[in-house]
Amino acid sequence: MKNALILLCFTAAMFAADQPAAKEPVTQPGADTVKKLGSVTWDLDSHKLVWVVQTGTIVNGQFSPTSEQRYEISPEEATMAATGEKRGFDDDEAASLQQLLDVLSLYCAQSVVWWDSGLGTPVGPQSTPQSPDKKTPPPSGQKPVKVGEPKDQPAPKPLPNTIVAMVRL
Repeated sequence: MKNALILLCFTAAMFAADQPAAKEPVTQPGADTVKKLGSVTWDLDSHKLVWVVQTGTIVNGQFSPTSEQRYEISPEEATMAATGEKRGFDDDEAASLQQLLDVLSLYCAQSVVWWDSGLGTPVGPQSTPQSPDKKTPPPSGQKPVKVGEPKDQPAPKPLPNTIVAMVRL
């Protein structure tokens, strides 16, 4: 899972290098309005990335939205749309975006498997903290393996209810 996260961050950084940087809402001198990213959705059914940008003002140090603008991008069609207008972009950019979204989808699927396996340390008022020297035990039937240590047993069977991510290659 760490490799997927590193790959996701690396790919996001590469994609961000070609895009304008997203910034916290900051009032510009002489301007009363600011824009803030409100939400981002990757719709696996339509294969579209949709995000909402809120326009508003800073009141007492807090962002106060006054309107929203919806943007949509389709890597399959290599188009972006907003306000009823659609514009095309090159195939290399579409392929880069699709790779980034594939990594994100795979990371989400792997995270569900991780969660459903009961891994991680519970956090919050209802959890009982573990001492720092105790680690979450591996799922039953599996033993921890040191990096570089050859496995002396066959590969574990898939966990029940395992999510299979459909990734285009």
